Amino acid sequence: MPSGTHPDEGAFDVTTVLWPEAPVRELPKKLAGALFVLFWAAALALWIIAPNIVDPRLGAFLIDTGIVLASVGFAGTQMSSLKAFRNALIASVVAIALFALGDFGEILALSYFLRVFVPFIALLSSIYAVVGRVKVWYN
Repeated sequence: MPSGTHPDEGAFDVTTVLWPEAPVRELPKKLAGALFVLFWAAALALWIIAPNIVDPRLGAFLIDTGIVLASVGFAGTQMSSLKAFRNALIASVVAIALFALGDFGEILALSYFLRVFVPFIALLSSIYAVVGRVKVWYN
C-alpha cells in the first residue's frame, strides 16, 4: 500500500449528506405581528361570545379554542421560519381536536391538562427562541 493512501478511500462516508437541506423561508416580522393581532382578536372574540352560549360544553370549547388561538399568536411572534409556524398551526389543530374530545366527551382531566399544557408550550417556544439568540462566551 503506497504511503498516504487509505484502504477505505472512496468508500461511503457516514458523514455524507444524502439530501441537502432546503432553504429556510423566513417569517417576516410584520406578518408575525399581524398574525399575533389576528389570533388574539379571534381569541378575545371567542372569550366574549362563550359566556352567552346556552350549552356549557360548547361554551367551554369556545373558551378552550380561544386559549389555543392566543397561544399560537403569542408563540408566533418569536418564530423565525414559515415551517415552524406551519408546525405550530398543525399542533393547534390537534389541540383543538383534543379540546373538542375533552369538552364534548366530558373528559375533564384531558380538558384541564390541555388548558395548562397548551399555553405552557407556547411560553416555552418563546423562551427557547430568545435563549437561542443569546450568545455566551467562556474563557
